[in-house]
Amino acid sequence: MNNLSKFTLAALIFGGSVSTATASAVITDITASGAGLGSFSVLASATNDKGLDFSKVFDSINPITLTFTVAHSVGNGGAYDVIESITNNTTSAFSDFHLSITEPANAPGNGVVFTSFNSSTFDGFTLDSPSISQSSPFNSSGPRDLNFTGSLAAGGNADAKFSLHAFDPGAGNTYTFTITQTPTVSPVPEPETYAMLLAGLGLMGFVARRRS
Repeated sequence: MNNLSKFTLAALIFGGSVSTATASAVITDITASGAGLGSFSVLASATNDKGLDFSKVFDSINPITLTFTVAHSVGNGGAYDVIESITNNTTSAFSDFHLSITEPANAPGNGVVFTSFNSSTFDGFTLDSPSISQSSPFNSSGPRDLNFTGSLAAGGNADAKFSLHAFDPGAGNTYTFTITQTPTVSPVPEPETYAMLLAGLGLMGFVARRRS
């Protein structure tokens, strides 16, 4: 589990947001956890509270959850642009990738969302449409869910880009929200499947020879 450094947090809070008196939300702490976590770090932050730059390594296809702590401040209204470098340190290629926001129970109507979610990108992947897919256990893409289909090879690296909006908790208050990230892989055929395929090919060859 890795924490955002105090130095970086200070930059996020004070590096440019104090120039206005507009009430806002500011992310003051980020931790990473989960069975899939290999490592997590903050590569850099913007000079104001509009940017976050992460690096994350998956050691397995189990989910990784980022927990964000949000406090009251002043600034740009709680909007963040995120660039996340994701490394597949497993032995299987990712065929899908899913991000899901879980809000606090007392979130207001606008809450925590992926802003302009249709503009979210993940290198080598395509964002699934907002329509509900009955064949997938994951929700359709939308303000709180991003579902990508594509390929990230074992040992490969790709960048995800998306935007977040966090609501202002009010002076003296804080809350947390999470983003759970889950890769999936294409099913590996069972040995019996290969055996049936070989038997079928052999039968086709036998029939072809008989006809000739």
